[in-house]
Amino acid sequence: MRAAPAVVLPLLIALAAVACRRTADGAPAPAARESAPERFEASLTEGDRAFSQRGDSARLEAALRAYGSAAAQRPGDPAAETRLARAEAFRALRATSPPVAREASEASARAAERALRRLAPAWAEAIDRGEDPAAAAARVDAAGAEPLYFLAQGTMRAAQATGYAAVLAVKDAALAMMARAAELDERVDAAGPHRALGAWRAMLPVAAGGGAAASRAHFDRARALAPDEPLARVAEAETWAVLVQDANRFEALLDEVLAFDAGRAPARAPEADIAKRRARELLDRKARLF
Repeated sequence: MRAAPAVVLPLLIALAAVACRRTADGAPAPAARESAPERFEASLTEGDRAFSQRGDSARLEAALRAYGSAAAQRPGDPAAETRLARAEAFRALRATSPPVAREASEASARAAERALRRLAPAWAEAIDRGEDPAAAAARVDAAGAEPLYFLAQGTMRAAQATGYAAVLAVKDAALAMMARAAELDERVDAAGPHRALGAWRAMLPVAAGGGAAASRAHFDRARALAPDEPLARVAEAETWAVLVQDANRFEALLDEVLAFDAGRAPARAPEADIAKRRARELLDRKARLF
């Protein structure tokens, strides 16, 4: 399931081929025979059960295996591929080294693209023709919102783990896809589209679609939609607060994260644990950031 990258995604061929890559065993042939429904559903159920305990490394690996099995049984099936994209995105989020973050982000983007090709064939045709990514993203409807979100996120995270030149190469496509995901379903992944856009626009200059004002608007919307989400506070502290050099806001946001009671949102407890770890790391680096 995690072979070395072999073929570059059509989307990123047009973007200097720096982010998401399809693996030899990660993109099964379209003609693969569908498996018995019982086995497919059993794999999804097994994956869902394991993913609910994703804070444990062994259970996350079990979820990835089960979702990978389901995706191999029915290549391109959105139910399997979107779950696989979600699980790989979590693996990238919890990664503590850039190579692992890049590998998991690329895997998430690959799975998301496979789901999106099934859910939004007009998008796939536009991308394959080399159409502008922003125009292509407009062809995705509500059914493709979550895969589009994970494709945008995986593309940008893989670029961030590669270097700033990679970020510049994919930023237009990633911003366009994430903005469309926000239009279609701004609540996915606890307001993930606005959380991502807030962070990305804070790290880009105004001329490149970024800036403090644009970032602030997205973080405000993310808080309105998911007021208890600690990952949003970490992202705001790490990006917006550092950009405007507001050390008081930086500390206040991270103190909120450390004081957060995961029992208030048990379904997001694994994400809250990651947010707390990152908050401690950022506070340790405060003197270098301000």
